[in-house]
Amino acid sequence: MLTNSFVWMHDTLGIMGGMVLGFLYSPPTMTGMHHSLLPVDIQMVAAGGSFLLAIASCNNVAQGGATLCAMLRTKDKKLKSVAATSGVSAMLGITEPAMFGVNLKLKYPFYGAMIGAALGGGYVTLTNVLNTAPGTAGIVGFVCVPAASMLNFLIGTAISIAAGFIFTYIISNIKKFNKELEKRESVAEEKADTSADDSPTAEKGVIYSPLTGTAISMSEVPDDTFAAEVLGKGMAVIPSEGKVVAPCHGEISTLFDTKHVVGITTKDGAELLIHVGVNTVELNGKYYEAHVAQGDQVKPGQLLLTFDIQKIQEAGYPVATTVIIANTDDYKDVAGLKTGEVHCMEPLIKLEES
Repeated sequence: MLTNSFVWMHDTLGIMGGMVLGFLYSPPTMTGMHHSLLPVDIQMVAAGGSFLLAIASCNNVAQGGATLCAMLRTKDKKLKSVAATSGVSAMLGITEPAMFGVNLKLKYPFYGAMIGAALGGGYVTLTNVLNTAPGTAGIVGFVCVPAASMLNFLIGTAISIAAGFIFTYIISNIKKFNKELEKRESVAEEKADTSADDSPTAEKGVIYSPLTGTAISMSEVPDDTFAAEVLGKGMAVIPSEGKVVAPCHGEISTLFDTKHVVGITTKDGAELLIHVGVNTVELNGKYYEAHVAQGDQVKPGQLLLTFDIQKIQEAGYPVATTVIIANTDDYKDVAGLKTGEVHCMEPLIKLEES
């Protein structure tokens, strides 16, 4: 059945059948399944001639052409060395080093090789190149075809080498262009996000105040855990307004059900923990309202929480709000920038990289 399907594709579809066979020959080669075609090849040789050696040769040399193109395109010196030797061996019939060492690793050369094999396969099918004995699938395979077909065999393999090289080059340029386009779009989106904010231009390593009020050091917070900076270093603000806004671009990584704590992971990797009030977990969310959800992406100045300062104080809880750098150990220093009156989105904490 396998033999009949291959013969039907070759004899009925003609050049299109040869192109399909050439294009589809590489994927089975990855798993070694192409060796299962040897009995088919022998059976067809016994019947007068097989087209499989020419198709397999086009596939192998196309892998070699694609590998040599990858050698010129890559900047990795080690990969260049591997590509130089494996590209030549692929043209002689040994594709594993080229396929697994270079083409599949980079991906785009493998696709270029498949196209090259398809074009070469179409040509050798059009010119009815048949092998009359099993042989090595590469340039040297011409010795297994009748003299009248040798030239067409070599032309078919030359087409595969050239097409594999050229299409690998084209695909690598498309890939490079798409990467550059994505990079530019990402930069443009970031600039658009920044320009849409009313916040000051973000300075690297600076955390802005998420509240308006009076900035105090952590040691002044009326709670031993915060004062001892057990959860991390930072600053605190006694709010004059019941609003907490995002001090930076980032993702809401934590949002307690009680809504008195919100965590933000910044784009630079800082882990902020904003805790509104002392022991306010006991309020069970009363007097608090969240305006974001866990997992949300936030921008500087975006409203996160609102709370009723007066009612929280009447319930007997201090409203001192800590702005903690939870991953303090990742930094050489975490220093407060000011105490006293502070406005929302004013610089509050400076992070010094290790």
